[in-house]
Amino acid sequence: MASGSRFALLRQLFDQVCDLDVEQRRIHLRSSGADTALAAEVEALVAAETQGLRRASAPVAALLAQLPETELDVGDRVGAWRLVEKLASGGMGAVYRAERADGHFEQQAAIKLLRGIPTDDALHLLAAERQILAGLQHPHIARLIDGGATPGGQPYLVLEFVEGIAVDRWCLQQQLDLRARLRLFRNICRAVAFAHQRLIVHCDLKPSNVLVRADGAPVLLDFGIARALDRSRERAGTSYYTPGYASPEQIAGAPVSVASDVYSLGLILFELVSGRKARLEADERTLTQLTRGLQRPSDLSDEQCRWRHRLRGDIDAIILRATATNPGLRYASADALAEDIERHLDVLPVHARAPSWRYRLGRLLQRRWPMVAAGVLVLAMALGFSWRLVNERDRALAAERQARVQAETAGQVSEFLISIFEFANPEKNPSRSEVSARDMLDESTRRLETGLADRPEVKARLLDVLARAWNMLGQPQRSLDLYRASEQAWQRAGAGHVRERYESLSRLAVLQSSKGLVKEAEASALESLHLREADAQHSDEDLAEAWNTLGVVYTDLWDDAQAEAYLLRALQIRRASGHVHGQATLHNLARLYTRQGKFDQAIALFEETLAAKRLQFGSDEHPAMIGTLRAYARALSGKRRYDEAMAIYRRLIELHGRFEGENSDNIADVYNEMGSDLQDAGRYQEAIASYRESLRRRRESGLAVTSSLVLPINNLAVALEETGDFAAAEPLSRESLQLRRDSRPADDPAVLRAEHNLARLLLRTNRLDEARPLLAHALAERVRQLDAGNLDLGRSRLLQVELLRRAGRLDDAAAGLAELDASTLRDTALGRSQRERERARLAQARQQPELVLPALRQAYALLADALGKEHPLTASAALELALALRADGQAGEANSLLLQSRPVVLKNFAATAPEQLLLSQLDAPLP
Repeated sequence: MASGSRFALLRQLFDQVCDLDVEQRRIHLRSSGADTALAAEVEALVAAETQGLRRASAPVAALLAQLPETELDVGDRVGAWRLVEKLASGGMGAVYRAERADGHFEQQAAIKLLRGIPTDDALHLLAAERQILAGLQHPHIARLIDGGATPGGQPYLVLEFVEGIAVDRWCLQQQLDLRARLRLFRNICRAVAFAHQRLIVHCDLKPSNVLVRADGAPVLLDFGIARALDRSRERAGTSYYTPGYASPEQIAGAPVSVASDVYSLGLILFELVSGRKARLEADERTLTQLTRGLQRPSDLSDEQCRWRHRLRGDIDAIILRATATNPGLRYASADALAEDIERHLDVLPVHARAPSWRYRLGRLLQRRWPMVAAGVLVLAMALGFSWRLVNERDRALAAERQARVQAETAGQVSEFLISIFEFANPEKNPSRSEVSARDMLDESTRRLETGLADRPEVKARLLDVLARAWNMLGQPQRSLDLYRASEQAWQRAGAGHVRERYESLSRLAVLQSSKGLVKEAEASALESLHLREADAQHSDEDLAEAWNTLGVVYTDLWDDAQAEAYLLRALQIRRASGHVHGQATLHNLARLYTRQGKFDQAIALFEETLAAKRLQFGSDEHPAMIGTLRAYARALSGKRRYDEAMAIYRRLIELHGRFEGENSDNIADVYNEMGSDLQDAGRYQEAIASYRESLRRRRESGLAVTSSLVLPINNLAVALEETGDFAAAEPLSRESLQLRRDSRPADDPAVLRAEHNLARLLLRTNRLDEARPLLAHALAERVRQLDAGNLDLGRSRLLQVELLRRAGRLDDAAAGLAELDASTLRDTALGRSQRERERARLAQARQQPELVLPALRQAYALLADALGKEHPLTASAALELALALRADGQAGEANSLLLQSRPVVLKNFAATAPEQLLLSQLDAPLP
């Protein structure tokens, strides 16, 4: 080609591509047919012009940087919103917290305003962001509420305001352990995967863009630089990212993909588990250093990190795979990363590691440690029997026949143990390569049902071991059945095994009591005590154990005097001897004090117990800590130290999952207890979510109906009723009653409680005829069974007053209320408040207006003092008082109560709740 023609073509190609971005320019040059040398010359010319433009534009950029970030500031209005507080600023603009200012309703939001003078590119980015966010409706992604432009033409977005803490700070503040951090990170991955499935990448994932709400739910923020994957090529040269969390391809200016977000997630995980950043922040001169591979988090983790040694292996491998320099070597998706985290939590082999037989075997043993422990225990018994055989033979040849019997017994135990391990051996049974601990226990239980019939003492011991193993796995019903079978076998074994029998009875009593079988528990505990007293070889500690067990049972029977007397007797002996089981008695006494409302005493005893256990076991993460931590959390909630209690509950879920598996029934129990404390705190929606999770786990467990299933059903029904969602509460309340009637006698306290609850719900919906027989039976039985000061009896008597008032029997209602006032009822602040509100309603119905305000003032004061003014129950009482004050002409005080209570009511009560009706009456204009 002649030089003139070549120059003309060079000029033509330059004019065609000089305004294109890098990727489009390369495509055009390839399609033009230009040779490699000519294309390189064009690229060089474009680069030279770009360099000149950058030098020329630098002064302009400096002047623009001095301009205000946005045309608006705190106090200004944007559409229906008023800017209240500046939250952050970045490359694209500023973010403000805003409040709705149009008077229609109260709402907070986050408003993002573009910086400086909006360019076409900036407008394009914002329009893309609006489109992106409109399609991202996910509970863990901040949602788009609105958008528009300011009077000066500055675009803005109105986003969901997320009240939370950056994920790294949250983990530190809540003192989350490793498993809790991994579960939180897994939820973050799921949210990112949701966006990826819609062909959207975030491009700026970092801890400050992931906030964690008070309930522990993470929320992803700032999709301001997110890119639709099918358009990412158009903006390959755009460089909105945070260098410390960017992928190598982002730093290099190459097109991004889901692999870029996976890389950033790996860096976040590194920081969450190690306590250190994966790499230092960098400026443009050192960006190339960021593209190198990372060191293992176990090597760089903080020296004070409690789980540093646990990072080696799975966690190291997961992070190194997520942050591989080559995108093709990373996880294929955020879902794949989440799946490997899930596999690690479930003690399954992770995909990031080589699948060697040694590694898979190690995970198998960790996953089934209760069975391994049970097997070792049984093996030790077999060896013990064998040792006794040799010892007896050496000591007296005359005992040869007995020794043969013992040898046969030892052989039977060994064969039993070996057969169970062969059942789970993947080499012997390839089809059972993933046998679970439950499978092994099921097989053991099945074989013992018919085996060892001629050796009752051996069978009893093995049944006892299996009962403890099932309980460790969080399967109390199976454990109860095995303890009962063990007790029968010990009886057949004869008087020579009385110690084993009364020890087994104590364990059975404690388990029965914890599952609500208190009458059975009392019988088991008393029999254990009588056997100990009759045993000539018993020690003081034997009696202390029996008294401790009875203290537990009588606590659950609500016989506080008996419970405290037995526990103090046990504690006196154990403290005098320094016996290690003194910790258990301290725990049980503290549990009793919690139930009695003596929270300061209970907390002090629990902390003493935890300190002693920590000293004994050398760790905060030992299974022996779990029971005390659960009870300690309830005591903290009693003192309204709810945040501390919630942190302990989250830790308990992690511990139960680690020691018993993610499907442990004990996790369901913890969610139920957490829901109860959240409900007491007035955090209704969190409580309902917790109850639902407990109930889901119970229903999916497939076990027979027990009190453990009924509890979350009943509690969920009560919580929904308390929010005014009567339609959702009623079927659950009816189910709770039916389940209790199916499994218990008609006069059982649990049945009476369910009848009372359903009657109360029916009264709230004005179905008096349906409520009357339920309440009549519950009240009659409670009068017969309980003393006059009992709280349950007092509640039923107050409900009877309400029924009489609603039925128009006002004199009978007044007589019932007077009788309740004269009783020796040991009532709570909530109970006294309910009584005062009923007094006010009755006075209003009897046209005694002078009695209404004093009663409502007292009701409100009781709740404000006991629960605080922000509690939903306090807000409910405040609205009723405000309505009475307005009727009495005291509008100023009424309006003050209304202003205080309105946001609480709107947040916590359903549209069908009486509180919403009260609110609408108060909001209505005065005549």
